[in-house]
This record gives sequence, C-alpha cells and structure tokens, in this order.
Amino acid sequence: MAKSIKEIARELNVSKSTVSLVINHKAEQARISKELERRVLDYVEKIGYKPNALAKSLATGRSNTIGLIVENIGDSFFGPFALHVEELLRKKNYHVLYSSTLGDPQNAQDIIDFMLEKRVEGIILAPTINLEEHQRKILEHKVPLVVFDRNSPDIATHYVHIDNGDSSRKACSYLQSIGCKNFGLITIDSDQPQMLARKDAYLKFCAETGMQSRILQLPYHRLKQKGISALQSWVAKNVGLDGLFFTTNYLCILGLKSLRTEGREGFDFPLFSFDDHELFDILNPKISCIQQPLEPLAKTCVRVLLKEIDRGISSPKEYVISTNLIKR
Repeated sequence: MAKSIKEIARELNVSKSTVSLVINHKAEQARISKELERRVLDYVEKIGYKPNALAKSLATGRSNTIGLIVENIGDSFFGPFALHVEELLRKKNYHVLYSSTLGDPQNAQDIIDFMLEKRVEGIILAPTINLEEHQRKILEHKVPLVVFDRNSPDIATHYVHIDNGDSSRKACSYLQSIGCKNFGLITIDSDQPQMLARKDAYLKFCAETGMQSRILQLPYHRLKQKGISALQSWVAKNVGLDGLFFTTNYLCILGLKSLRTEGREGFDFPLFSFDDHELFDILNPKISCIQQPLEPLAKTCVRVLLKEIDRGISSPKEYVISTNLIKR
C-alpha cells in the first residue's frame, strides 16, 4: 500500500513540510541541507512513492500539462500532428490533454474553460470561427498560447501555419502544366481563413489566366448526408471539366467515392488534393497533392510554446512553414 507524506515524515522523523518541499524540488529554496534532501529522496525512491498529481500541481504551481485543441483528432491531418506534438512534449516531461472542437465554437469555448480549470501550462490551438473572446481569456489568464493552421485575425497571437495562398497557386499551376484548362474547385462552406485563402488563390488564378471559375461549396456539417450526391450532380452539370482541385484531403476521398459510385473507375480527368493521404500513393491513378509538413509544424508549435513557458509571454510572431508539391 502506498505511503502518504505524513507516513514518510514519521518514518524519517522529519516534518511533513520538509518531505513536501524535497519531493517538489524546493529543498534549496527552503534551505534544507543536501544531506537531509538526499535522505528523503533515497527513501521515496526506495518505496516507489509517486505524489498525487493534483497535490503536486498545487504545491509547485505547475501541472506539466499542455492543452492541444484541434478540429478533429481523428482525421489524417490533426491526428498525426497531435502524435508529433505528444512525442516532442513527452521528451520535455509534459503530458498532453487533447480535445476536438468539430468546428463548433461552443465546443471550443467549453474546452478552453475546462483546460484553464485544469491549469494547463500552455495551449496549442486550431481555433474555430468566433473564438476571439476565449482566446483573449487564455491570454488574460497568462497562459502561453500558440495558434496553428488557421487564426483569428483580430487576436494577436503566435501563429504557425503554411502559406495557403501560394500553395494553392502552385496546385493550380501544376494542373495547368499537365493540360487541365477547365478544372473546378471543391471546397466547404467555411469562413476559416485557410479555406478562404485556398479558394481566393483559385479565383485569382482564373482571373489571371481567363479560365472560367467553377466552384462547389459543400456543407461541412452535412457532408455524409449530402456530399456524394451534391458532387455527382455538380460534376454532371459542369460539362467540359478536365480536372478537380479539392481544398482538403477528406473532400478528395469524398470525390473518389462519388466518381466511383457513378461508375467512373478510371476517371477521365486528374484529381488534385490539398493535403496528402496514405491512400493517394496506392490508388490507380495516383493522386498528386500539396503536402503539409506535419512534423515541422509540430516542432515549431512546441518550440515556441516551451519558450513562452520558460521565458514568459512575448510579442506575437508569425511562423510560415513551406509546403511540398507531390507529383504522382
């Protein structure tokens, strides 16, 4: 049976406060002798004592926990990103508390409130729309904050992202280079900055090249119910399409399902995805994409956040990570 601090103190014939200060690394601050500190540490190691996490947090003022708030921890972008973040933080003796907003601002607000109550030491956040007030709340609590993937332009925070506009332009130029003269854009009905930037880049490309813009905006919250049929109907109406550019990989997978359901196994035009997926290299035909560098994104978020924790909150900066164009 695990011993309490009171029992350890009785066994060593010292005060409870002495034991508490030693196991919470405050011996030197409390002017406890090195000999007594070593005696306590040797004993707690011998009996395998592990302090209660909440009690330790209250004693040290630290939880050694980082909050990670993403849109969907189960998807092929946020899931691997989260694993990179967890691996990097584990090496620094931090635990990660995950949660998914599913794009819902109310979910995001509730998650932030919960994480602040749990006294996380920092937060890495992919914000929903209308989350400005709660981002201010994080900063008012003096909790270091790093925003990634998308931001809230009205809130000054450390912001780690890729260049969505330039990357989408690269995608359009690539499709043009392989002979696509009338390709359409498939996106979602989202006001998130990264999705708007991808759509805007396509529209600018159309204006500059004289290509007719053809855009389908699918309802994000009803993709499963409406997505396939809406895409099939749109493709059928847009005669002359010779390519499709999907603004995220789950839309590309939806497109594959839609076209195959329609019986177009070989496809008669190229498909291109913003974001890679493990399926895209084994399909026939293979699918080219803009690949977001998940590990560099995660490393930058963690590096910036740990610096904020160690040195105090600093003036916000923007960090832009370059993407890769994967030609298949």
